[in-house]
Amino acid sequence: MAVNGSSSRAGAYAEGRYRRGLRDWRSRTRLILAACFGPFIVAGLVGLIIAGHIAAWTAGAMFGLGAALVIAVRESPPWYIEKWQVGAEGERKTEKVLKKLEQSRWLVAHDVACARGNYDHIVVGPGGVFLLDTKNLQGIVHMRDGNPYLRRRSDPEADESCAWIRSSALAGAARLHYELKRRAGHSPWVKAVVVLWSEFEEDEGLYEDEKEKCVFVHGSRLHEWITSRPDMLDLATNEELATEIQAMAADAGSAGPDLSRRT
Repeated sequence: MAVNGSSSRAGAYAEGRYRRGLRDWRSRTRLILAACFGPFIVAGLVGLIIAGHIAAWTAGAMFGLGAALVIAVRESPPWYIEKWQVGAEGERKTEKVLKKLEQSRWLVAHDVACARGNYDHIVVGPGGVFLLDTKNLQGIVHMRDGNPYLRRRSDPEADESCAWIRSSALAGAARLHYELKRRAGHSPWVKAVVVLWSEFEEDEGLYEDEKEKCVFVHGSRLHEWITSRPDMLDLATNEELATEIQAMAADAGSAGPDLSRRT
């Protein structure tokens, strides 16, 4: 197979959500910051200009305090905004790993828009079609009854169920499967893969459920795992599905994979 895939930057959707949220946060807090800390900054500037040595030092301290507080608040949006930046960072880590795949055999598409947000990463190659959902969770992940749970290092007794990650990954893989089937007339089942960049307690950083419907793999193991999959697709099917992913990305308005042929 001589297909090379490149698409929009990994994490672009999450990064966009973060930047829009940050702009809104800054806009809503601008007047509050001016009212709370503006007097300190103004007093500091006036004091530096007209006061004596000791008063100037005090004025400078007031100015520095006010400016530091403004910057701290502006750059510390609520967690529901900050999480998009954390997610984008994780997706870029996954993108870096996927660049190691042999380009003559694999197609990789990042941040492909769909009806419900975006697909983080679509990978097509000899081992089949994979939908990768990157999670950069802040804590320690372990599996129980087929679902991930999250513990915080400073609060180990709090064990938060993250079953939604598995169900979301499976739902996304099903949507992609049926979309490819509608376009191409056929499609192998799409493998749901959750790529974790947080600490992962499972043996060797890998967990596959009994029916192999959803895989959880630490990012450091991703390349090894995906290239060890047995061959499932022939060259013609591989290229056909890659072409359909390009069309799907273009129809959705995102920068689709570049399927340039190499000799």
